[in-house]
Amino acid sequence: MGNPLQKDVMLRETDRFVRFHFPELSIRGAWVHLDDSYRALCTGRNYPAAVSRMLGEIACVTTLMAGQLKHPGRLTFQTRDPGPINLLVMDCTDKLGLRGMAQWRPEYLSELQDPETPCFNRPGNEEESRLVMTLDAHQFSTPWQSHVPLVGQSLAEAFAHYLVQSEQQPTALYLAANGQQAAGLFLQKMPGADEADADGWNRLCHLFGTLTDKELLQLDPSDLLTRLFPEELISLAAGKSVYHAGERNWDKVREMLRSLGQPEVESILKEHGAVVINDDLSNLEYRFNAEDIAAIFAPPSSPVPGPTLH
Repeated sequence: MGNPLQKDVMLRETDRFVRFHFPELSIRGAWVHLDDSYRALCTGRNYPAAVSRMLGEIACVTTLMAGQLKHPGRLTFQTRDPGPINLLVMDCTDKLGLRGMAQWRPEYLSELQDPETPCFNRPGNEEESRLVMTLDAHQFSTPWQSHVPLVGQSLAEAFAHYLVQSEQQPTALYLAANGQQAAGLFLQKMPGADEADADGWNRLCHLFGTLTDKELLQLDPSDLLTRLFPEELISLAAGKSVYHAGERNWDKVREMLRSLGQPEVESILKEHGAVVINDDLSNLEYRFNAEDIAAIFAPPSSPVPGPTLH
């Protein structure tokens, strides 16, 4: 029957999120590809290969989920593990602005140089890996949070399991990252899919299982989906840009220093010669010298008196 790919807008652009669906099958999906935003997450951090791979993968899955938020807000995923990578944090707004970081244990450095090193739920660990999801949406008075075990040894396996459990819909997920590029592909079976085509989900999952890292990282969504599902009708929505949300906010940092108090900040300045604040999530450094600190704590200027009225 061929593959009559329907597309509203398709741009050959990096750092892009695209939703799609199979109108004859009641199955939906999403694709993401990160270049500049992924490299910005890693710049200057000297992550071993396995750490940068995992950071790219969690950036992709967070974007895939945030891109489908129904209300304005921020989605944050956090993994905790007793093994080589003890912490991954990634957040993404509904506008697809990404921030994130990783923490890893130096004693595992040699293992982490291999990008394929398994990092979660390693044999012998007494503690289980954990996944925390936080949704800070405008319709909630306080952020909503979910704490669950992180099942599996890969992020794709863990998040597919999490989504099946939380949304009660079969899900397939593929993630890839190589230090320069990261990409993800997501499929989900919707209610009514079996009535539309009893074999549709199984057929797509079989084809999904043939996907390779090279294809996912190098092909744009139209070429990728056409190659992967050559006999299916696919409709692609307009894409959205993804960006690294590393905007500097000097006023916020100055206010934070004021809240510490002048004696504390001047003590830090005296000991280190400068006051340095690291925003780990945004991968930014704020540096203040003695003149900067003096300006922060300087009393406000007295108002210039107006003319005397008689």
